[in-house]
Amino acid sequence: MFLVNLGLREILRFLFLPFSSFSPWVALIIISFLTGLLILAIYKLVSDQHGLKVTKDKIKAYLLELRLFSDDFSVSLKAQGQLLFWNLKYFLHALRPLAVIIIPLFFLLSHLNLWFAWEPLTPGETTIVKMKLKENINPLTFEATLESTAGYEVETPPLRIENEREICWRIRAIKPGKYEMKILLDGQRLSKELIIGRHSLVRLSSIRPSSGFLEQLLAPGEKPLSSSFLDKIEIKYQPRRFIFLGLKMHWLVVYFILSLVAGLILKKPLKVEI
Repeated sequence: MFLVNLGLREILRFLFLPFSSFSPWVALIIISFLTGLLILAIYKLVSDQHGLKVTKDKIKAYLLELRLFSDDFSVSLKAQGQLLFWNLKYFLHALRPLAVIIIPLFFLLSHLNLWFAWEPLTPGETTIVKMKLKENINPLTFEATLESTAGYEVETPPLRIENEREICWRIRAIKPGKYEMKILLDGQRLSKELIIGRHSLVRLSSIRPSSGFLEQLLAPGEKPLSSSFLDKIEIKYQPRRFIFLGLKMHWLVVYFILSLVAGLILKKPLKVEI
């Protein structure tokens, strides 16, 4: 799982590198367009295009029959039965390409979340660094130290929350840059990536996860923790919102809208039946 995440991180880093100094909007529009294009290509390759066309024609024909003979109960009933049958067949035609698309799309979304979900810290801003311990492990029994650097200052001693299994610090960002936060936990050295800088396009890993498959899938930004008693290390970044159609939206909503628009625009030139 780590190697898959590493490969996807490098692919997206290379793809977004030319746009690192631009607004995140530029990269979001481009990746949405490419996603729409890629989904269409996979859909055309995997689906039964002829079967889809025949099925759609049948649905249109029975809809027309239902409209023309709406006053004839027996004909309308038969048309409704045929519509139900052909709609089910359409669903089955669409199921195979959707099954092929959904797994790689989920991996892609978890990585795109690193680029578009949060804002980097700005100098002077404070936030919380949190270590979450695994089940049945008491944070009161651990010695924990978070080291300050020239880039950030640790403002509080460790706060231990026993019922949440957490050890927390408040830090203040000082200087723009990319830092490896150093944490000493009962003699074990741990690290967590921290980004301070402008609100431009940058990959932000909010969580360094444990080595579980699901944890790495949902938080793919860093190498998983090897500690047997640590669940995750988390930094609270501010969520990023995109102004779209006059509304503040989560990046995922904008991404799906733009990908859908790209797919609708490109399906005729690419001759794809959907």
